[in-house]
Amino acid sequence: MSLGNTLERLAKHLVLAPRILARYGCLRPRRVRLTDCQHWVHIDPTDGRAVKKFILDPIRGRVSPPLAFWRAFNAHLEPSVSIDVGVNYGECLFGTCYPSATRVFGFEANPRLIPYLEKSLAGHPDAQRITLTHGLVSDHAAQNIPFYVDPAWSGGASAIRALNDGPGTLSFHIASRTLDSVIPRVLCEGRRILFKMDIEGYEPRAFRGFWDSLAVAELAVGFVEFDSCYITAAGDSPEEYFQRLQERFDVYRTHDRRGQTILPVRQYSSLPLSRATDGRVHTDLILATRGTPPAHWLPSTYAVG
Repeated sequence: MSLGNTLERLAKHLVLAPRILARYGCLRPRRVRLTDCQHWVHIDPTDGRAVKKFILDPIRGRVSPPLAFWRAFNAHLEPSVSIDVGVNYGECLFGTCYPSATRVFGFEANPRLIPYLEKSLAGHPDAQRITLTHGLVSDHAAQNIPFYVDPAWSGGASAIRALNDGPGTLSFHIASRTLDSVIPRVLCEGRRILFKMDIEGYEPRAFRGFWDSLAVAELAVGFVEFDSCYITAAGDSPEEYFQRLQERFDVYRTHDRRGQTILPVRQYSSLPLSRATDGRVHTDLILATRGTPPAHWLPSTYAVG
């Protein structure tokens, strides 16, 4: 992160300091509660992303679009399987309670975050139905895959070296697995699957190892980050990846800041560009099994614009 961004975060932290102190008794808590949630989530308070997402945003009462999606769709669909790919500290994974019949699977590749996730998992009321897997989600099983982490900002951790090339970058070697190899097929056959995926350009690879589970489900609904630069850096074509998604899903993109108004997307050229003038496509997609009317899967708090 740039010096300017660091200073901006520090200024926001200082403005909110009295409220942070009142809630936690210190300015750098190691465990926090998210907005409208009583579960403790354990974090590294020296991680800039943890400070923003888990300390500052809840103090302001903010709920991110991925967390809003995760809460609303788990409650509405009561899926057989909920899958969080790219857990980070567990904003979504530990930010809600689950229907009694739902099995939950979380995947995180950053080895620095696993101790925090294990502490949060131990205190979650649905811990017995949550399976946490450490490793890179990809299209094949392998060992010793290089993985790169900025210790000051965990949100950019990636197997793509170009996305983490600063002087403080840490390098690890981790294993990769497919979603199909971890999630029992019997849980997916004829049932509902909910998934969230944000893995810095590795989404196309994750889907190639996920198609078998999706193929046998009655309904699959997902929230997926789409960033054309990250996808290209990972060795895939954004246009071809989008076409593959369209073959399996009806594709929508989030339209408002809360992510609760969604628009149908029928061609790649309709995806919004980022604010930068580099032709980069960056948006959040909501996917639903092709041909399934929104009335069958969309919660009442969401609308098709």
